[in-house]
Amino acid sequence: MTAWQIDRLGASPEQAGPDASEVPLKWAHDARTGEPRYIHDDEVVEHRCTCVCPACQLNLTPVMPGQPMRVRPTAHFRHPPGAQKDACTIVAARLAATHLLHEQGFIDLPRRTMSRTATGFSGRGYEVWVEAPAERGMIGSARLLDHATAELTLDDGRTLLIDLTGRRDAADGPDGRAMVTISLSDPDLAMLSPEDIRARLRILPDIRWCSHWQDRTLAARGDEEAARAAHDALDDWDATDEADFRFRLTSDIDDATAQRWRRETLLHREVKAILERARRIATPGLEVSARREPPDEFLGEWETDTLRMTWFSPPKKLELTDVQLEQRRGRIVPDVIATLDGSKISTVGITDTWVNDDFEEEIEDTFSSPWPSTVLVEVTVTHGIDDEKLQRIRQLNIATLEIDLGKLGGRLNREALSDLVVNQTLGKRWVHHPIFSIKRQRLDAALDAHPVTLRYRERLFELMCPRWLALPVSDWTVSYLEAVTTFHDANVRIRNARRRHHGDGPQPTLLGVHSDEWAQIMEAASALSAHGLPGADDPVLLDESGLIARLLSIQHNKGVGYDVRTGYQVLNAIMQSGKHNKRWDSLYAIAVKAYELETHFTGEQASKYKAWRQTLIDRIDAGDEAYLRPATFDALLSALFPKMAEGIGRGYGRLTEQT
Repeated sequence: MTAWQIDRLGASPEQAGPDASEVPLKWAHDARTGEPRYIHDDEVVEHRCTCVCPACQLNLTPVMPGQPMRVRPTAHFRHPPGAQKDACTIVAARLAATHLLHEQGFIDLPRRTMSRTATGFSGRGYEVWVEAPAERGMIGSARLLDHATAELTLDDGRTLLIDLTGRRDAADGPDGRAMVTISLSDPDLAMLSPEDIRARLRILPDIRWCSHWQDRTLAARGDEEAARAAHDALDDWDATDEADFRFRLTSDIDDATAQRWRRETLLHREVKAILERARRIATPGLEVSARREPPDEFLGEWETDTLRMTWFSPPKKLELTDVQLEQRRGRIVPDVIATLDGSKISTVGITDTWVNDDFEEEIEDTFSSPWPSTVLVEVTVTHGIDDEKLQRIRQLNIATLEIDLGKLGGRLNREALSDLVVNQTLGKRWVHHPIFSIKRQRLDAALDAHPVTLRYRERLFELMCPRWLALPVSDWTVSYLEAVTTFHDANVRIRNARRRHHGDGPQPTLLGVHSDEWAQIMEAASALSAHGLPGADDPVLLDESGLIARLLSIQHNKGVGYDVRTGYQVLNAIMQSGKHNKRWDSLYAIAVKAYELETHFTGEQASKYKAWRQTLIDRIDAGDEAYLRPATFDALLSALFPKMAEGIGRGYGRLTEQT
């Protein structure tokens, strides 16, 4: 209950709210001055004023003025007989309250609060509250405009409308003017004395703003803060953004996909902006693992140790020199392309070795591998990097960092996203890095040399020997050369297909050490070793520009592993090789003679070959070790290429200590 509500102690529910017409009217309007008059005012008691009803404007007759102790009947103003006076007592009380409020000299106004909402492109609303502070307004003048509205003029010149019904909606003020609403509708107010009304003016009932002088300013500020809230929540999207997005959008994209792409586009743009400002990014450590499982041939019959090696480097903060957004690289358009000075970044790491998940040893790198100068950043939300895109990234062989915001949960704001990108490694992973292949090769080599792997190979060799020895060595030499030819020629075709490749589909993948073709080479090499001819699995022989591919090209007068038509074209590449690749040249000269490749030369080709061969002879005769071959493969090559056996057997061009 407020001070403006009359407490009727002991009243029954029926008596709690009397009809306004039954309440004695103790306030009137001075017909001459317009001021409110109380029934016991001197002017009324001494008949020095004419009183009218402020509601119906009828003349009123004072009854028992100046007799405040009379109760039944009590002093009051009387309407003419038959007058309709339902609202008169309430209006009279409002007039009196307004007049006495003016006499009080001030009004305490509550703070003005306003809610404003901005809607993000996700459909989520961002509500903010703005306010003007509470204040005490000093009243210069007051008047009752109508039965329900008073007007106060404050000392600073502002005007304030007061709705006296208490029923006006909080957002229903007149445009451009300030208005509050106060409930002054209790008929019993009309019976209060000036002192009682003044006492209640000190504790006004709940005042609610309908409109405020600063509403437009508050609305503008609220709109700005709400828009900023949507912006900070990464959920703002203006007309320019939409126009640019639509320009790049194809017509067959459904609404749900388009909405997801809008979100991802905004995140890509924000990550780029963050990186442009900060010029650095926290990245997780690099990690490469390789393992060796027991061969299937004797699983369960012999030891079953599992060997695992993992190389890893610590997390790093990369300092960036340039940042670009969605620029095409090869057949992909990465979200962000960052450039950095790779020479300043160390990739020194640690290699752990585990046998059956039991730690064996830890070795720290003794040197740092080079770091690339470009890093691609992929920002994913609902869909990660698929296999097709990963294959394209690997073909580019560019370091690529994924920031998977979908794994973080909850809603991100700009501040949290900035901290994540610049300072955190959560949700980040290297999907590719050029160092991966380098380290994987080194791990594979280390695993191959590990005692566990060597025992497996020895045991496997023992198990397979009977089958390998069941066939003559000549069968295995044919199988080996055919397998090498198949492997290298297939990769020549694949390279050609990759060069001709167009469109967004995946490029063909080169055959590698895990292909069936490679497995056939390895089996034939193991069989040759069982027959006493080791070394057929050596990379010196099997690389795409290795001994076997070159000797086969000379033998068949066509490129094997080379995209050329003739043996001379391969020989020409050999003749142009650098000084550090001369140790096997004597074998190529033996092959040219054994397979009569010179019969296919033109005059110019013959002259060039003759000069090259003479230089070779001169360097061998001079004992230049750069031109002298080890005897490592002589026996094997003699078996693989029988027509070369006589030339190889003479030992010309071979290191003397290995003769």
